[in-house]
Parts: sequence; structure tokens; C-alpha cells
Amino acid sequence: MNELQILIQALINGFLSGSIYGLIALGLTLIWGVMRIINIAHGTLTILGAYIAFWMFVIYKMNPLSSLIIGLPLGFLIGLLIYFSLVKRVVKAPELSSLLVLFGLALMIENLMLVYWTADIRGLPILYPSYSISNITIIGDRLIASITAIIITISLLIFLKFTYLGRSIRATVQDDEAASLMGISVNRIYAISMGIGVMLTILGGTLIALTTPFTPYLGNIYTLYAFSVVVIGGLGNPLGTFLGGIIIGEAESLTGTYYSTGVSPAIAFIILVIVLIIRPTGIFSKR
Repeated sequence: MNELQILIQALINGFLSGSIYGLIALGLTLIWGVMRIINIAHGTLTILGAYIAFWMFVIYKMNPLSSLIIGLPLGFLIGLLIYFSLVKRVVKAPELSSLLVLFGLALMIENLMLVYWTADIRGLPILYPSYSISNITIIGDRLIASITAIIITISLLIFLKFTYLGRSIRATVQDDEAASLMGISVNRIYAISMGIGVMLTILGGTLIALTTPFTPYLGNIYTLYAFSVVVIGGLGNPLGTFLGGIIIGEAESLTGTYYSTGVSPAIAFIILVIVLIIRPTGIFSKR
């Protein structure tokens, strides 16, 4: 491969990975935008989604893309359960309260996964056909996962823009008191937003299972990735968050290609620090 082909290959790989990162972070930014709660259990729920896809394949021989049909309602129900059992009690409390509650939830889920599913590395033995053009290879698994992530993201943006419930969520993001005065049930919007946020996280975990090996310990890594993405894209900005995921994916891929794959995960946090210094509100958010 010549230098141009190497660059194109790195950019393609970065886009495919970045779109998955963007989807994973969408749930985090939605929950923050609506309730001003940082879901510290985000990465652990992502790994839970990966295990759900894995066991659906092992037990029922269900393709990961088909298991998304299960992940949609299951993720939403898990989000509702988390809201009504834990988050509802701390949604208006000081930020430290919600952080501690959700940190405890993350520890509980992680240890339950360790006890029942062990720390063995898991992965889905499914290989979609890859495509090669002029020595540039597009891995089938990542391509399918990326297309799925883009479709889910577009669907979320359409939902938030054009449906009554989506407009109610955006109104609550802008001013929950004014939304309440306009007849919107803010508590209902909180619950639905939590459900949608966790649902997106579970779906992101399904795509992780399709493309990357995983263990229960990886939750913290994906939490940090999600934080980096949403800060770069702008907290509470779904489209900016998805684009932030692309930026992280491209930076990680280019670093791994031209320098070292061992250093590439750290690039997300380097970019995070730079963005916090130069533009704390995020690259794609209004000042």
C-alpha cells in the first residue's frame, strides 16, 4: 500500500469506529441534557448490552442485528427501572448524590457480571464479508455496525425534532419549569429520557459485541470514552456528540496507524483536555 492508501484506510477505520463511539455516547448526553445527571454507570451498561447480545447468540442462535429488536424494549425497561428505583430520588439533589448512586449501580452490575459470567474474554464468532478496493479493506463487521449506528442516530434526531414527545424532551432540556407550566409532565419526560438513554447504551453495547472482544472490566474504559465524546461534541447536543465520536475514532485510528496502537486509546483523553482548555462548552455547541 502506498501512503495515500494507508491514509484512506486509516480514515475509513476511524469513521467506522467513531460512529459506534458516537452512538454509545448518545445515551449519556441525552440523560445529561434532560436531567443534568452524569450517568457514571454508562460504560458498565454498555458492556451489559454486549453480554445480552452474546447470550442471545449463544442460547438462541440470534444474530446480533436481530437481537437489537430485543435490546430496544429491554434497554428501555432497564432505564425505567433505574429511574424509578434510584435516579428519581436524586434527580434534584446535589450532583454528588447522583454520582454516588450511579457509581454504586455500576459496581453492582459489574460484580454481578463477574460472578455469573466470569472474567473470560467474550466475543461473537460472526464474520460478515469484507470488501477490498485497491488494497483498501472495509471490514464487514465494522461496516454493518457503523451503518446501524448511523441509522439509530438519524432515527433519534428525527424523533427529537418532529414528534410531540421529542419536542417535549427538547423543551424540558431548555427549561423544565417552563415546560411544566406548559402542561408537560416533567417527571414523565425524565423517566422516558432515562429509558431512551439506557436503550441507546444497550444498543451500543450490541455493536461493541459485534466488533470487539469484551469483559466485565471494560465498563470504565467505555465510560471514559463516552465522557470524552460528549464533552468534545457538547453536553446535551446529540448531533454534536455523534460528530465527537467520529473525531475520537479518526484520531485513534490515525495515531494507531502512524505511531502506536498502544498509545491510541490515550488520544481521546488528550483531545478531551485540549477541548476543555480551548472550548469548554464543546466544539459543536453554542458558546
